[in-house]
Amino acid sequence: MKIHYFFRHPTVGFSIQRVFQTINKGVCPTYDIAEFFLPSPKSNFASILKNGFFAKKRQGKINHITGDAHYLLYFLSSKKTIVTVHDIMYFSYLSGIKKKLWKVLYINSLKRAKKVVFISEFAKNQVLKVVDLPESRYCVIPNPVSPDFSFEYKEFNKEKPVILHINGSLERKNLARTIEALHEISCHLRIVGRLSSRNIELLDEYDIDYSNVRDLSNEEIVNEYKNCDIVNFPSLFEGFGMPVIEGQAVGRPVVTSNISPMKYVAGEGAVLVDPKNVQSIKKAYLRVINDADFRNGLIEKGKKNVMQFQLKSVSEMYVNLYHEIQL
Repeated sequence: MKIHYFFRHPTVGFSIQRVFQTINKGVCPTYDIAEFFLPSPKSNFASILKNGFFAKKRQGKINHITGDAHYLLYFLSSKKTIVTVHDIMYFSYLSGIKKKLWKVLYINSLKRAKKVVFISEFAKNQVLKVVDLPESRYCVIPNPVSPDFSFEYKEFNKEKPVILHINGSLERKNLARTIEALHEISCHLRIVGRLSSRNIELLDEYDIDYSNVRDLSNEEIVNEYKNCDIVNFPSLFEGFGMPVIEGQAVGRPVVTSNISPMKYVAGEGAVLVDPKNVQSIKKAYLRVINDADFRNGLIEKGKKNVMQFQLKSVSEMYVNLYHEIQL
């Protein structure tokens, strides 16, 4: 039995790819797998057709759409195709004909799946408010943390901590408020991802000591976590929030949002902030930097919390799901 995984084009983003290539490590002992990357990163009509026919020609005994390209369900066999849904937040920002088209392509298409997998209760509730799905046709399986993210002790740099911010190019990751909150705090802001011209202006305006990298390999991403002192993730919305558990797995204090799903993913192993309140974010940094007992407590709680996202338990859920579809 061979499972064909369909990934979005590599330039669209690496987070989903990294999650499922982690899952594949746990699935490989039971099933043969093949990975396919869609040829077009765009979502216009021509690109949808190009990607759809590309996938149709490469169907396996079981097809798994790993995220984003839900419209592939119109091209793949409904009897043997699974789709993992990360979030549909973009839908809420649309209006008019564009919103209607997006609903057809990315939400109504889910009705054609043999099984819809949501990565969190939050993602599930988002979708079920918009479309009716029978309870037998969906389940919740969380994202796993890669075994590459292992605990590594680092002496905290209280004088000038390195604060790691992932995916700086996406406005929802809240880099602008992060920059404002760090004004007059001695630190080095390490930003992974493309910077907008506006955020470069803010970095200069608030006199932030920073560095910026992008297009990193998985190994380089892991090293970014290990080299930092604090993982910063006050995102405005997510389907899950991988940096939270990746930071916890490495043993770094995490600052994240007090909204779903991040507050549930983090458990007690993170400082929860109001992502729209600069002072709330600032207070979190200052407490982590200045209170060693609090900081060490966060790290210990994070180590315990991340156990529920270990590869073995998550991959077993997927193996059982594939077995169910085989029957």
